[in-house]
Parts: sequence; C-alpha cells; structure tokens
Amino acid sequence: MIHPSLAELTDKIRLLPAMPAIALDVIRSLQDSDLDVDALARRISQDQAIAARVLRVANSPFYGLQKQVGSIHDAIVVLGLSTVRSLVLAASMITRLPGGDARGFSQGAFWRHGLGTAAAAESLARVLQRPPELMFITGLLHDIGRLAMVSLYPDTFAALREQAIREDRPLGLLETDCFGFDHAEAGASLAALWNFPPAIVDAIGRHHTPGGTPPGSLVGIIHYADAIARALELDGEADGQVPHLDQTTIDGLGVSWEQLNSVLEETQSRFESCRLMLG
Repeated sequence: MIHPSLAELTDKIRLLPAMPAIALDVIRSLQDSDLDVDALARRISQDQAIAARVLRVANSPFYGLQKQVGSIHDAIVVLGLSTVRSLVLAASMITRLPGGDARGFSQGAFWRHGLGTAAAAESLARVLQRPPELMFITGLLHDIGRLAMVSLYPDTFAALREQAIREDRPLGLLETDCFGFDHAEAGASLAALWNFPPAIVDAIGRHHTPGGTPPGSLVGIIHYADAIARALELDGEADGQVPHLDQTTIDGLGVSWEQLNSVLEETQSRFESCRLMLG
C-alpha cells in the first residue's frame, strides 16, 4: 500500500469535520489585544453543552470557590479570562472533534493524556513564571495529529499500535517508518491549516524532537509535560510508553527536584479537576 505524503494528509484533513467554531474563537482571541470579554462570554454561553462542562470544572474542589459559579461571565470574573478560555477550548475539542474508530484506540484515553499534558504544562508554567494559558492549550493539542491519522487511516494505525506494543517500540517511530512523517508533523500541519499561532504550531511539531530550541522554550515545556503525563499514567492505559527525554532541553528549563515534586502534585490535582469535562 502506498501511503500519503504529509501534503496529501493535510488535504484529506480538510474532509474531516471542521474545528469547532468556539474553539477557533478562543484561539483567535489569544492574539486580540482589543478583546471584547463580554461578547466572548455571550458567545460561549450560547453553546450550552460547552458552557455546562466548563462550569462543572470551575466549580470543582481544585479552585476552592466559596460559592457556586452559575454563568460563564461570573466564571471569567472569578477565575480569570485565561483559565476560562483554556477550559472552553478543552471542552469544545473533546466534545466536537471526531475520535476515529481504529481498533484498540480509546478516545477517552487520548483526551485524558491531552488534559494531563495540559495540566503538567500549566504547572511548569507557574514554576517558570510563564503565561499558563498558552502552555495549557498547547499541551492539550500536542497530539492532535494522531487523532487525524486515526480518523483517516484507522486500520493502518491499529496495526502500528499493535506492532508498537508487541515490539516495545515507540509508536512515533513506526509512524515515520510507515508514512514518512509522524503524528507531531501531522499535528503541526493541521495546526497551521487552522491558523494557530506559530509558537503553538512549532511546539506541536517538535514536542518529541526539541533539540536546538532556546532554553525554556514552549517546545521544551511541552516536551517535558508530555513525559510527566505519561509517567503519571494519567491516560489510564496499561501499555503507555514514556517518551525519550532530551536531557539538554530538560536541563535548560532549570526545574529543581523540589519544584518538580510540586509540579507533579499540582498536575495530578489539576488533572482530576479537568477530567470532569470528559463526562
């Protein structure tokens, strides 16, 4: 069988259901210096399914609010725009993107890992004094290329996954052997198609190969967050593989053992809150 080039895959991605409109609104608002917060709150509130999931998380013990938050506008006031936008994006992607029907692929496990990586990236951002919203969003979407590959080539993906388990080999390497590109490259192509900010596109595309990036880069943070989520087994998969870490990149982040322990604890707590969006 002749497999598609990355350009051909991108063309086929256009046949998939479009990215949720509210998710695109959130991504665009990241670069909007004149954002109308009230208008965005109204836009989110019009989607009752998304709003309900966001409010479920907002009222979770993680945030420790003194009283229940009953509206998106109130959630923005109490939790801040950054937090609410992150939750809205997560809820919209989880509920609206196709999950694929490849044998052995679990959409729930996929999104649990995405949420776990998002939570780890956000926790690292606090330690490194970086804006957490960008980290959360990028962590959530870092494997989006795999979802596209599963949706478009379910039988091939199922066979690769079984081979990875049988031979104890990284799935990404088998993707490259088979297609000539892996899920990270496919994800970057998809993110570019959706007009994501260049920093997110770059981090998605290189989260397994961060070598040569500046110390403390978004790429490096997502690289580390991905491994943290795998190490904590947040996806619930018994056969999950912890990705290889680029030690130079990790050293460049400058996270101490004490800080890492704090990150691990916060990641677990934040993940337990976010997973409420899975229904």
